[in-house]
Formats: sequence, C-alpha cells, structure tokens
Amino acid sequence: MMWMNIWTDNVSGRQEMNGSKDLKTIIYFKGVYDTLDLFTDHLIEAFESMGYGTFVYHTANEEVCKKMLLRLLDESQEFAVVTFNNLGYNLSFEQSEAAEDEEKKPEEHNIWNYFHIPYIDILMDHPFHYEKPLCNMPETAVILCTDRNHVKYIRRFFKNIHRTDFLPHAGVELGHKHKPLNDRNIDVLYAGALPIYTVAKMIPDLHSIPEVDGEHMMQSVLGELVQHPEQTTEQAIEAYVKSVRGDISDERLQEIIVKMRFLDSYATSFFREQAVRILVESGIHVTAYGVGWEQCEWSDNPYLTYGGKVLAPQILPLMNDSKIVLNTMTWFKAGAHDRIFNGMLAGAAVVTDDSTYLRRTFTDGKELVMFSLKELQTLPERVFDLFGHSSHMQELADCGYRAAKEGHTWKNRAEYIRECYLDE
Repeated sequence: MMWMNIWTDNVSGRQEMNGSKDLKTIIYFKGVYDTLDLFTDHLIEAFESMGYGTFVYHTANEEVCKKMLLRLLDESQEFAVVTFNNLGYNLSFEQSEAAEDEEKKPEEHNIWNYFHIPYIDILMDHPFHYEKPLCNMPETAVILCTDRNHVKYIRRFFKNIHRTDFLPHAGVELGHKHKPLNDRNIDVLYAGALPIYTVAKMIPDLHSIPEVDGEHMMQSVLGELVQHPEQTTEQAIEAYVKSVRGDISDERLQEIIVKMRFLDSYATSFFREQAVRILVESGIHVTAYGVGWEQCEWSDNPYLTYGGKVLAPQILPLMNDSKIVLNTMTWFKAGAHDRIFNGMLAGAAVVTDDSTYLRRTFTDGKELVMFSLKELQTLPERVFDLFGHSSHMQELADCGYRAAKEGHTWKNRAEYIRECYLDE
C-alpha cells in the first residue's frame, strides 16, 4: 500500500507549500471512463494550483480506497467531492450499533450525508439518462449541468435536488506550440461516434406506454426534431403526449420521457451523419473517428477517411494536426460540447452547429464558425470559404484559441466551482 503513503505525503506537502492548511481536500473518482479521467486530471491540476488537497478514489482499488477515505474523514478534515456523471454518489459504509445491540444489523450510511460533505456532480449528459442516481442523490448534492435546459429539467422533475446550476463544458490543451494550419495534415476532423449504432439497449417496449401509440409517437417526435431541431427532445415528447393526453401528470410525463430518451440519440446521429456526408459528397476530405462511420452506406466515398475508435486522450494530437475541427452537438440547445473547446485549444478552426449559449458567448466568423441544423445545406459553402481564405481561417483559429484559453479551460470551471460552492 505504498501509494497511500505517497498520497498522504504529497497532499500534506502541497498544503504546507501553499500555506493553505484550512482549504478543503477534494475527493475525485477515476477509473471508469477515459474521457472523465481526462477531465478529472485537469480539475485536479487546477484545484491544486489554488492550494486544495487531493484524494483520488480509484475504482479499481475500491476496498483500499474506501478504508483510506474513512480514516481521513474520521480526522475531521475539510472535504468536498468534485465528480462527473454521479460517480460515487451512493458510496456508503456500515456503522456498528452499541455493544448492547449486538443482534442488530449494522446501519448503512451514505458517506457524504453522514460527514456533511458537499457532493458536487458535473453532468456531461442529459439528466434523463440518470433517473436512478438523481432520485437518490445525497442531501449535500450540487448538480452542475452543461446545458441550461438540463438545469430546468432537474428543477422541474427532481424536487429532491435543492441546488443545481449551469457549468459549461471546457477544453483541454495539448502542449502550447501549435503548427500553422497550412502545415497540418488533416483537412476536417470529426471525432465522435454515430449513436444510432450504440443505443439499441435504450429502446423500450413501445407497448409499455399505454397512454399513446408508441410507434406513432416515435415516428412523430423524431420527425418533429428533424424538422425543428431547435427543440429539446423533452419538449417534443411533451408536446406529443399532451396532444393525446392533456391530463397527464408531470410524474408520468417524466417516466415517458425517460423511456423515449433514445430519440435524442437518433436525432443527434441523424444530423451528425448528414453533416459529414454533405461535406464528403461536396468533395471535402473528412477524417472521422468513432464507432459507426464504417457502417454508413456512403462510407466508401473517397473523401472519407475512417480512423476507427480511439480513446479520448488520443483525439487531442489529432486535433493539433487538423485545419478544421467539425462538431455537432449531442442535442445541447443551450450549452456546448468539449469538442468545440478542445478544437479551439488545439489551434484549429472550429465549425459547429449553434446553440443559444454559443450565440451569446461567441461571434460567428470571429472565434469559430456556427451553422444552423435547419440550414445544413450551407455547411459545404462555409467550409470551402475557409479553405479559400487561408489567412482568415488562421486568424479565426488564433482568435478562437485566445478565447478558449482565456475563458473555457477546466481551470476556469474550477475557479467558478471554488467561488460558488467551496468558499461558502
């Protein structure tokens, strides 16, 4: 258990070096998803630069980590949790009763409730994917959403959660020297899977929704999202259900939304495929990574290069060698995706579908290029225009880099969390 000693020495050393013994030690969870581990590493670096201590709960070594954590918590140190996608929300321990009650079973306690530890949970996906964890959050939970519509959803449907807030996605920079765009080898990069090939397990028995014709609802809602992509999935589902059953309760409506949430991935996948397809069929070379691209009926197009599936850290070097990083959102209508900020911090020109958040934060044609999904046919022209004006494309990439470096790193997000939730 040498790593435990190393951890203790490092934390105490950092606290003494920074003169910050009164600051909290922050608990993180790692070892479940490579993407979340990448984000966590950058949060750790940011919070440590502010003087906070670090405890990493490695899920692969859970038994040892829990014992070490409980030992530290018994010392009454100041702690907070900063985690992603509900990791560790239900971490618990058993407490034996008094000696005279030996026949009683040990009582189980949620660690964060028992020790009154703030549990700050950053959701990278829509809350309707996390029904059970959100219903069973510790009382100390603060839910941070990467889309403002997700905040509204939680406030409406999860009355047990008392604190929720908007925290935009952030980017990761790989190195600080970036090749000029003209020296890069990838014309357009799309790094992301086609969800339609991975969501089969989410599709429910459509006959399990007796209030409506499930098959008709699926076709109608998906058609509505394709025709009016500015809508959220929950808005389209609610409009359909209430057109059939106007007396439906919020509780039952939420259950139906959760059952039909696969439509969100279908709509995302439709526009993601169409965005890449319209470019390659216009003669623009696109390099795509992620599951599903090889299954498209047009995947033999000579302007498409498929690189397979790669881990999140492997995407960053590819972005650093790309002239344009293309993004379509995972149906975030009031938020962003880390592809945008990662691309900016890679010094690439970012081209993305828009959202209310992006329109308020950036200027189209200045820090990045934004297009509407309703006007997808304009995308090739926008990309050709960038390639036809290389100096402007470089200027846009440079401007985007400065904007992301100044305001959209994980250090920026850590500073917001500290100001709002750690310095209380």
